[in-house]
Amino acid sequence: MENSLISILPGLLFLIPQIMILVACIMNMANDKSGPAVLMVIGSSIGLLMTIFHSIAIPILIQSFGTDLYSGSINVFTIATPINFIGSILFAIGLLLLIQEKTKAQQSA
Repeated sequence: MENSLISILPGLLFLIPQIMILVACIMNMANDKSGPAVLMVIGSSIGLLMTIFHSIAIPILIQSFGTDLYSGSINVFTIATPINFIGSILFAIGLLLLIQEKTKAQQSA
């Protein structure tokens, strides 16, 4: 158990920025319930879930089943990578739409 905790600990550092991004997106959505805000929350939620999966679940699974990273779990990565890509695209589209919305509002004022 101690080895799994040591292998998970560095992965937990990657959760901090993902949680901060999700909190910022939720705060933005609380103020502005628009489409871009919803896209950003969905995208950042998927990103947080995939970060949890990659940094916590994968090391535990590898140590539990005793498999090599590139032999048994490569099928898991081929499923998780497109999900992470979709979350990143949703976040990026929401961010671009939000920037476009804010610049239009600033130019009209």
